[in-house]
Amino acid sequence: MIQAGVAHWIDDTTGIAKASELAVALVALTDFAAVWWFAVALHSAGHPTPAWLRRAPAVCAGTMAALAVVFFALAPAADRFGARAHGWWVPYAVAWIGYGLITAVGAGALFWRHGVTMRSPVLRLSMLALAVGTTAEVPYLVIRAIRWFTEAPQELALAGFWCSFTRFVLVALGCSLAALEPLRRAAVYWYRRQRLHGMWILLRQATPDLLVVAPRSRVPDLLAFGDSWEQLHQRVVDIRDSITFLHDGWASPELLREAARHAAAATGGDGGRLVATACWIEATRRDAVRGAPKLHLELDKDLLPEVRAGESTVHREIRHLLRLHRALRSRPVRAFADARPWATPGATA
Repeated sequence: MIQAGVAHWIDDTTGIAKASELAVALVALTDFAAVWWFAVALHSAGHPTPAWLRRAPAVCAGTMAALAVVFFALAPAADRFGARAHGWWVPYAVAWIGYGLITAVGAGALFWRHGVTMRSPVLRLSMLALAVGTTAEVPYLVIRAIRWFTEAPQELALAGFWCSFTRFVLVALGCSLAALEPLRRAAVYWYRRQRLHGMWILLRQATPDLLVVAPRSRVPDLLAFGDSWEQLHQRVVDIRDSITFLHDGWASPELLREAARHAAAATGGDGGRLVATACWIEATRRDAVRGAPKLHLELDKDLLPEVRAGESTVHREIRHLLRLHRALRSRPVRAFADARPWATPGATA
């Protein structure tokens, strides 16, 4: 609507001088209110927010829209949206600057507050883009006020243009980046699930009694993109269930002591617990694969893998399980399992 051809069409169609500029002003004030409403909604999701603040964007926008229409009707056509404010356009200019500052400061303060505390890099960048964008609106409005009431140099008008440009671009960019966050998280969860595939299939093959649904082959697993968080969570649960099943079924106090001694000798104490855990897991896995009878002994839980986080899908937990998988394939662990009394050629397959 700010393009000359469209503006002329609106003015000619309505028969009202500068009706197109009034339409632009109504769109702009709606935009300002929508960004402020978004900031308030974001804040309200995790903090108690008074009712007046939740209603403020809509009330301010409605009030400003009514004032804009009233002053537009009262002001002569020559005074409407002029470079300088005269007559009835003076109260319009004051109301517009006040409305713009309220929305910009209200939204900017909330975006800054939440932007610096966001844990997600994408959401942090999104919130900070919105914060900078709404903050850039403040100097633009100050420049607009100076130009309405004084003789301002052309350089000031150019500075105002760039502030306005920054505001609209960064607000649009910030909202677009936020929309990408679910896609980023889904990709991260898919990648972590694929990294756990080797350990998962190794343990699930040794504990078929736990299977409710047959494991997918490699290609279908690679192509499974839906519910990525749930699939990753289930994979971690499956791995831990299999480890616990092996521990409760085939581990013995002697095995755990031997695993701890072997790990201490093999690592010199550095990373010994992880290697000890891998030793008894590999030994019991081979017992399970060859069909050895279960022991079902009462054991302490000292050598069960550590739970590294409150949620099983966070990066630290995945990293710990991947380290355990590497230990399972290491030479000291294989040597420990091969040295077990039942070890025979082909038992390590």
